[in-house]
Amino acid sequence: MHTFAGVQLPNEGEEVGLVAENPSVPTADPPNAGPRHQARSTSRLSRLLPPPGPTRLIAVLSLVNSTGNGAFYALSALYFTRIVGLPVLEVALGLSIAGIAGLVAGIPVGHLADRRGPREILVLTLVLAGIADGLLLLVTSYWQFVVMACVFSFATAGASAVRNALIAALATGAERSVSRAYVRAVTNVGTGLGTALAALALHADDRPSYIVVMLIDVVSYVLCAFLAVGLPKVSAPPREEAAGILTAVRDLPYLTVTGLSAVLALHYEMLAIGVPLWVVNHTSAPKWLVSVLLVLNTVVVVTCQVAVARRIVTLRHAITASAVSGLLLFESCVVFGLSSSGGLVIASLVLVAALLLQVVGEITQAASSFVLGFDLAPEHAQGQYQGLFGSAMTLSALVGPTVIAVLPLRIGPPGWWVLGALMLVAGLLLGPAARWAERSRARADLVVPRSGETPSATVWSPPT
Repeated sequence: MHTFAGVQLPNEGEEVGLVAENPSVPTADPPNAGPRHQARSTSRLSRLLPPPGPTRLIAVLSLVNSTGNGAFYALSALYFTRIVGLPVLEVALGLSIAGIAGLVAGIPVGHLADRRGPREILVLTLVLAGIADGLLLLVTSYWQFVVMACVFSFATAGASAVRNALIAALATGAERSVSRAYVRAVTNVGTGLGTALAALALHADDRPSYIVVMLIDVVSYVLCAFLAVGLPKVSAPPREEAAGILTAVRDLPYLTVTGLSAVLALHYEMLAIGVPLWVVNHTSAPKWLVSVLLVLNTVVVVTCQVAVARRIVTLRHAITASAVSGLLLFESCVVFGLSSSGGLVIASLVLVAALLLQVVGEITQAASSFVLGFDLAPEHAQGQYQGLFGSAMTLSALVGPTVIAVLPLRIGPPGWWVLGALMLVAGLLLGPAARWAERSRARADLVVPRSGETPSATVWSPPT
């Protein structure tokens, strides 16, 4: 056993764990702290991470990487337009093309993880993302930017799919969704830290400062690849049991669940794009309230996501939670629409109420999606299925800004109601869709093998 960056890395076959000191988490003790203070700090740190074991290392990896990502994404648009000198429209088009590359990455990379082992493919995608990330800082032309952005997007989307497949392989039952909730919570922490670091470069506003801060993201990928080597090796299924590369997209029930989940996930773009522009352009609330609302959202996610996930651990729970989240998000949209009337104080109070409805709906939807994504996928094809689920979320992020711009931002309060109704209907329909997928999976698991084959409950073929 050896230690690096506060994480105990195992020899082959050993369990992993996090030691008390982790400089990447903003709860470090002062040098003169006493034992009691250190114990309290360790307790706070433990609440941010899963119990000791492989999934804790995945959470630490996610914390490190999201810190780098937070710095990079906060600065990238300004870097490529102001420092490199690319036109704004070209950067926007290049990022859209890169988004498509990320959209198609999940399924093939996830399938490769199913065939070759998720740990090895995770290391490969992290290294590839780090290389592309570093080369992005060296681009001098538009086509260099597009090519590197596409490689970077493809690698990061693939790494996300493989990470979730690793969680499915290293955890069982309710532990999967809870581990995924820990990852989401620490990702919010890391993104916030990275965004704060980006403020240093924005203050200096020169090329060296931008590059130094954005290099944090490159370093994070290298460090994460190193950490990922310490994860346990997961054996791939026998070749005769391996799923085909199009198995997931041919699984219509699961595809329906992912599509409805993507509609319900429009709340992410609603928060990132709709709420700031609505507050500034359509209400009497002060502009600084945007920051308050976003910080409030982050605090609730970080402190409550795991607790909510612990209560949503079965498919039945997830079905109920999907409907509840749809209702909460609908109510949030209605209240956001009401905030356009009233003075500064009234509008501010209404916006805070709407945000609280939104964030409770968000963490409920996220927890239910973890269960749906894991439990409805065949065990030997988790990589491919997690890739499909992730691609649906990417599609939602690509389409979401247009939906938000057309509905609430252009139409006003009625547009908010339509947006809320879309999410409400998606949440209600996820119940029948999930039960359909559950029945389909049960039938597939009972497929009678061909003559001469050994019966196996893990053999799966797509429903006809």
